[in-house]
Amino acid sequence: MFAREANSSEIIKGAMADIIFLANDCEKGEGPAIAKKFGIRGYPTYYAVNAQGEPIERWIGYDVAQGWADRVAAARRDTRTLVEKKAAFAAQPTADLAESMANDVATGYDWAGSVALFKQARDLAPERGDALTRAILTNMVSSEDTDFTFEEIRAEGDRLLTAAGTTAEDRVDLGSMLMDAAGARGREADGLPYLERALGAATGLPDDSRVARTVKFLQITHALLVEKNTPRAVDLRKSLMPANWLEEAKRLNQFAAWCLGADVNLDEADVMVLKAVELAKTDPERVRYLGTAAEVSLKRGDAATALERGARALALDPENEDAKDLVARAEAAQAGKTN
Repeated sequence: MFAREANSSEIIKGAMADIIFLANDCEKGEGPAIAKKFGIRGYPTYYAVNAQGEPIERWIGYDVAQGWADRVAAARRDTRTLVEKKAAFAAQPTADLAESMANDVATGYDWAGSVALFKQARDLAPERGDALTRAILTNMVSSEDTDFTFEEIRAEGDRLLTAAGTTAEDRVDLGSMLMDAAGARGREADGLPYLERALGAATGLPDDSRVARTVKFLQITHALLVEKNTPRAVDLRKSLMPANWLEEAKRLNQFAAWCLGADVNLDEADVMVLKAVELAKTDPERVRYLGTAAEVSLKRGDAATALERGARALALDPENEDAKDLVARAEAAQAGKTN
């Protein structure tokens, strides 16, 4: 989303006006080594560094333009290193320092720690409650499904939905987040009212709204869960793919992974992910796509093929933990069938 909005959002353009922005693909060229050096676990991760290359702010994910610009502004306001800020926070907590620490620990996927710090920031600066509540909700939804209950997540979402400044686009975003959280916890029925309200809020929004793509995904979910119309859902998902996606390994794998997650259209998903394996240009890509292919086979009940695909991935990268796990699960599934 950042890449799409960087050239169109005046907010982002303003934030980047006097900074040097370097983008790095952590999966190509020198990218993997850079990701390892900086301990990057997820994408996108942003680092603001001083002239000595020391991090003064870092955060993960892109939500809305203003939130991203706020992080850049925070780095400008306080140019102390993260190490110095951590010491200052321990000595005398402030809302700004709590928010900085919250964003920092989130890059390590410590969602519970991040949420606790964002809540501390909210207590220290209640006038910034809405923005900090959104950060709390975003981190809750990003977490493992055991970190926060749906009731905890819903409480933060409801708080924002009733806020005076919440726009129709915000309601679409919030509905999507709450639906995702409900689905991840096996609580789809509890998420459906938020899905319906989000689609209602989307009525009348322009086609170029910043949430237009989110609306499409909500329509897909509605087709699957409410309309029970799988062909419509698949067609809607394909409509979101870019031109020439059938010739791009990354996009083919992306579509196959969606089918896998939704447990639909698995025959076509299998064909597409195998094409992705053929089109892959590097071994790390092949390992990733073979992993998707193995998962599709497991979902289809074909443990033998899953094992073969997992073994191919493991041969390309013997230390890959995901490939090892795949092979182990495929072996267990095959043994279960044999017995």
